This record gives sequence, structure tokens and C-alpha cells, in this order.
Amino acid sequence: MFARINKYIEQNNLIKPGDTVIAAVSGGPDSMALLHMLQRMQGEGRLTLVAAHLNHGLRAEAADEEEFVKDYCAAAGITCYTHRVRVGEIAAREGRSQEEVGRQCRYEFFDTISRELNGALIATAHHQDDRAEGVLLNLIRGTGIKGLRSIMPVNGLIIRPLLGLTRQEIMLYLQENNIPYCIDNSNYDRVYLRNRVRLDLLPYLASEFNPGIVKGLNQLAELAAAENDWVEQHCDKCWSYTAQETDQGITLRVNRLAEMHLAMQRRVIMRALAHFGGESGWSLEDVAYVLSIMDHPGSNKAIRLKKGVMVKKVYGELRFTAAETEEISFGYQVTVPGELKIKENGQTLIFQLEDYNGREAEPDEIILDYEKMQEEDLLIRSRQPGDYFHPAGAPGGKKLKEFFIDMKLPYDERSRIPILAGASGTIFAVIGHRIAQTARVGANTKRILAVRLR
Repeated sequence: MFARINKYIEQNNLIKPGDTVIAAVSGGPDSMALLHMLQRMQGEGRLTLVAAHLNHGLRAEAADEEEFVKDYCAAAGITCYTHRVRVGEIAAREGRSQEEVGRQCRYEFFDTISRELNGALIATAHHQDDRAEGVLLNLIRGTGIKGLRSIMPVNGLIIRPLLGLTRQEIMLYLQENNIPYCIDNSNYDRVYLRNRVRLDLLPYLASEFNPGIVKGLNQLAELAAAENDWVEQHCDKCWSYTAQETDQGITLRVNRLAEMHLAMQRRVIMRALAHFGGESGWSLEDVAYVLSIMDHPGSNKAIRLKKGVMVKKVYGELRFTAAETEEISFGYQVTVPGELKIKENGQTLIFQLEDYNGREAEPDEIILDYEKMQEEDLLIRSRQPGDYFHPAGAPGGKKLKEFFIDMKLPYDERSRIPILAGASGTIFAVIGHRIAQTARVGANTKRILAVRLR
């Protein structure tokens, strides 16, 4: 079984010699099997392994699971990062599901560690049964080729080495290697759709229709992934031919869009919409709505969509912009230490100087190497045309608007995000999202600037 995992990793180019890998460990059976396999690979000198565990604060057993993971890692000599959040409180405050908030908190935590470790890979324990469940979930909710891919082996820095194994095979591996694990009883709570698919729908399909349903759904996901890659490559060419990106939004040339097959028209329109808060949340109905005004005779036809997006047909163009949103602009001199109220967006920032003792940033806080910024007058301001930003841990810099797109930030919110910058224009942090490589804390850091968002 270990040999199969090695082969899967090699086939999908998941891990290269010398990589640092963060194992996302809940303490459950899947993640403990993952941790054990990666530990064996580290023993062979193929990677550097650390573990990460997030305590969601949702169940009485959460503290015990955290201690279990920490104790296992300590005994195995594995560095273990832990963090605690109150997912229930965040979900109630923001009116979101605990499942959604928990996932966001987990990946933000993993991403923070990855940046600290210079872009380390993040390994999660998803397997073939998870991928099959994902295909069914997306079918139930409504999806296209992209959704049929379900969970991918690689997504940026996130890797899934166990996608070559089934849940049953993982349980067998645990048994053969005497690996301990915890049981999360919330996985059996049928209030969650994913649990009902795993506990009820998938077993029913296997027993009544096809015992090989998990294998079949994984094959479908692989086919969808390959075909989606081909379509996306073609879409890149069509996008270059049709689209123009500006600070105001996206413009598509109607005559060139009309030359394309309907499938490609939909792809190009979805890509335009994705500039406004990412692809998630957009539906086939939204795309059809845009197509309807493309086919509408004449000009000056406009529609308003979700996420604050306006689409207008003007003189042979489809213009995608933020709908009736006032672009705000602000700029304030920073006093250190001090407190700053941004009246334009209602936020308050607190700036404190500290001697650096190796501590990590708290929630709603960033820490920066103050000596790397001392030669500049510091400003808190809104974004400006031509802004350039090098996110900490990233291989290079990019335009700030490209960073916003990558972070899937809604277009109408971007002008409200405070930027910590020097008078020369150097960006040190996008408050609430990412610090810059130039201000990153390191081994030689003596004093830090702590910025808290309130």
C-alpha cells in the first residue's frame, strides 16, 4: 500500500526531494494514516515533515484530540503547530455555517504556516471515497465539468497524496501498522448533507446499483479533470482574443464572443465574473443572463447580478463592473505607537512596537519587522493605480489587483481594504489579508510592528 502511495505521488508530481510538507492532522483515521506515511518518507530523506492541528472549539472532545495529536508528534519527533479558534462564535456572528467557517479557518491556518516555512506544501488526507462523495455532492447542487472533477490531487500548494486509496484501504493500513486515531462523532451527524451522502446515498448506490461506484465516480472525476484542462487551455486563447482587463473591470468584445461555440462563450463569461469574488457562487443562470443581453439588439442594455456586479452592453462590448458602488479613497499618516480610525470604512487600526520574542501573530493581527520599514514614512491608504505587491512566501510580486483576484475578493470591497505602505509606494501589508515579503519577520528581527484590526 505504501508503494502505491509512492507511485501516486510520483505520477502526479506531488512532492519533490527536499520539499517541506505540512500534514493537516485532525487526529482522525485518515489524517493519522497520512501522517504515518509522510513520516516514513521523511525517514527515507525525501522530505521535511511538520504537522498542523486546528482546534475548532466545537466539541468537548476537541481539547483531547489536540493533546492526542501533540503527544503523538512529540513521541515521533515531529514539529507540531496548533491553534485554537471559536468556529461556532464566528459562524453565529457572520451568519454562516459552521462547516464553511471551519474550512476557511483551517486553510487560513495552514496557509499561515506555509508562508512561515517559505511556501511549504500542505498535505490533506482526502481519499477516493471523499472524491466520490464530492462528485455526488456537486451533482446534487448542480455543476458542470469543473465540478465533476471534485477533489484534485494538487491545488496550488495543497496536495492530496491519499487520493489513490479508498477509505477501506486506509483503515487496513492503520490496523497493519498499529496506528492510533480518534473518532469524530460529528461525522455521523446527518444534519450535514455531506454526511448523508457518505452514510446513506453512497452505500445505497453501492448495494443496489453498482458495488464499484466509488471507482466509477473517481474515473469520472479523472476524465472531467483532463477534459477541463484542455478546455481551459483553449479558453486562455479565447480570453486573450476577446477580453480586456482594466482598473474598472472587464470588457468583452461581443463580435468575437459571438464567433465562439456556446460552451466557450460560457467559459469566457464565467472567467469575467470570476474577477468579482471568484468562481464560487456563480450559476449557469447568471451566465445565461449575460448571454441574453449579448444577443439583445442595440446597445445600452444593462443587468445587475449578485456580488455587486453590473453587466452592460455598450457599443459592441460587454462591460463587467462593480454595480453602483462608490469607489472610496483615503490616506492617513501612521503614528507608531498609536490608534487610527478610518472613517471611510469604519475600521480602527492599533499600532504597537514590541521587542520580538519569537511569538506568532494573534487573530486579527499582523506582525512585521519594523526595522525593514523605518526608513519610510508609513501610510494607511486605499489602493492606487499601478500598486505592486510581493506577498510573503510567494515566489515573486504581482499587481495588487491580481492579488485581489487571486484572493477572490469582491470587486466592490477592494477600495475599502486598508493598505500599509511607505511614502515611496512600497506596500508592506494588505491589512486583513497578507503581509509583504519585504516586511516579513525573520531570524534577525529585533523589533516588530504589531497591527491589530478592530
